Amino acid sequence: MQKYMIITPSVTYALKGRDALRRRGLKAAVERRNKKSGGCGYGIVTNGDIKNIEKILNDSAVRIIEIIDY
Repeated sequence: MQKYMIITPSVTYALKGRDALRRRGLKAAVERRNKKSGGCGYGIVTNGDIKNIEKILNDSAVRIIEIIDY
């Protein structure tokens, strides 16, 4: 199963998103995006169907900056 890092603008959004995904039974963790990969911010590391993950996050009002393969 593909693993993703969903970049959010702040740790608050990342924590909110992690909790929303966990409530739906998905594994999710918050990690700080390293500066070598460009920019700053926090991300939610998870795996599964990215369309479903995006829907859960959008329904929970979590802002997504970028989704990258992890």
